[in-house]
Amino acid sequence: MAIVMSKTREQFPLSTKKVLKKTVVGTMIWVILLLIIYGISALSIVSLSETIGNYFGIVTFGFLGFLFLIVVLTYLYQWWYYSVYFYDLTDDYVIIKKGPITPHEITIPYERIQDVYVDQDILDRIFGLYDVHLSSATVSSGMAAHIDGVEKPASDGLRAVLLETVSRKISRNRGQNTPPSNPTPSAQ
Repeated sequence: MAIVMSKTREQFPLSTKKVLKKTVVGTMIWVILLLIIYGISALSIVSLSETIGNYFGIVTFGFLGFLFLIVVLTYLYQWWYYSVYFYDLTDDYVIIKKGPITPHEITIPYERIQDVYVDQDILDRIFGLYDVHLSSATVSSGMAAHIDGVEKPASDGLRAVLLETVSRKISRNRGQNTPPSNPTPSAQ
């Protein structure tokens, strides 16, 4: 599967550690749920009788196989997600497109960007990843307008380029929108 690239993604790449982090997060809930189900079924199988207790190994093998299948499918999905993750800084917009099955694209004009910040959650810290957020006055900016899963040099570089471009665009627009100064009318 080919990775979707842009000039910006080549310059400030996503980290492949993002796939591992998302796989861990995606399987954590399944692991907890399966451990609870496994514990309940193990207690009921062992307590029922000796003949049913012989199936305990089969049940264990089934749960481990199912867990392995979930991990593999989650990893493949996250690799697919990583492969189609697109972001680019054009002359006028920031374009971010995510999602392999139901793609979601957000396009933000630089003039609308109010803040650019970098953060980490606990797993990002463990994996050495950063998220670059773009905030604007829209609700969708908080949820979709971020590039997640980059390492420190890429996050710093993206932030610097974005802040410089936003500043330049806003300064240029302010210069264009300034009304010409009218000389005071002379007294006649």
